[in-house]
Amino acid sequence: MVKGATTAAMALAMATPVEAQDRRSVAPETMQRIAPALAGYTDDTLFGHVWERPELSPRDRSVVTLSVLIATGKTAQLSGHLGRGLTNGVKPTEIAGMVTHLAFYTGWPNAVSALTEIDKVFAARKIDVAALRGGASPPAPLSASDAARATTVRNTFAQVAPKFAGLTNDVVFGDLWRRTDLSPRDRSLVTIAALAAGGDGEQLRFHIGLGLENGLTQAQIGEALTHLAFYAGWPKASAAIGTAGQVFTQRSEASMVESSQSIQVTPAGQSPAAGPASYFTGSVAVTSAFKGNDGARLGGGTVTFKAGAHTNWHTHPLGQLLIVTAGQGWVQALGEPVQAMKPGDTVWIKPGVKHWHGATRTSGMTHVAVSEVQDGKSVDWLEPVTDEQYTGPA
Repeated sequence: MVKGATTAAMALAMATPVEAQDRRSVAPETMQRIAPALAGYTDDTLFGHVWERPELSPRDRSVVTLSVLIATGKTAQLSGHLGRGLTNGVKPTEIAGMVTHLAFYTGWPNAVSALTEIDKVFAARKIDVAALRGGASPPAPLSASDAARATTVRNTFAQVAPKFAGLTNDVVFGDLWRRTDLSPRDRSLVTIAALAAGGDGEQLRFHIGLGLENGLTQAQIGEALTHLAFYAGWPKASAAIGTAGQVFTQRSEASMVESSQSIQVTPAGQSPAAGPASYFTGSVAVTSAFKGNDGARLGGGTVTFKAGAHTNWHTHPLGQLLIVTAGQGWVQALGEPVQAMKPGDTVWIKPGVKHWHGATRTSGMTHVAVSEVQDGKSVDWLEPVTDEQYTGPA
């Protein structure tokens, strides 16, 4: 007899009649009758141990499980896990967001099939589905690596399938990934679970990296793939864990190379990326981005604004230093006059001060921007500067 089944059988045998009757099995009645060993694994290993492991929260385990069930079309098991997910803190809006997201990654039929079961559960729980049609929220910002990703998509697909390349950049990443019904972290968790369940290794490699960028830890990804083994099967989980290991190793080696250098020189103009439209007005380019390692919090880059371009209002938790290297620019703190900037000027913005900066209406401007990270972020982006607010010194 297999060890797990033996353990379950021994536990039941040693229990008193009252204890045996009081122990409630989560295994379906048919499983208990026809496959008692499977029932033992279900009660003792899956729900008695794996679901209880603190390395991943019950909510995240529900997100992983629901993602696998929707992605693989296993609607028969969906109802029970939807109820468990809602109990574990997954919001109805997040479930709707998961289905929408997975339609792109696993196909419309899987998403539509899942909606039938979701509708039944929502009705049974008296969830107001009208609330799911709430007003649109401002889109989330693009990831820091999105410009490079978009370039890769164009180079890979545009010649053969230009419409596919356009839809990938404009709809999938330019719109879907920026929806706020799921956080970027959760969207990555959903995607990783779905791709692992489908055995999509190459896509999984990219999305594990993106997941790390979006706030997932290596430990959380490893635990999610361990959890997934029970719902997608050991071969799929084994392959995904192998891919994750390769990604982790590559990142670790790159980090070791960086940390071994006492001085890091970032060449001028390196890794140009367009300033996201959600943060900037006009044409803005960011080059030579840098960040500290070995625990250092300092980071920044060279930002070039064409005439008329400028940032949104924003704040920095630990302040910001600007060093103007070319052109003419403006900077303003909320409630204070606009000030001019010229080459050679250094500008210090105090922590938490709401401000904007950029080029003048008639001249471009380049500055080096430096700030420190606190609690994982160095900037809080706010609303755009209006045309009335964007004006020079009086």
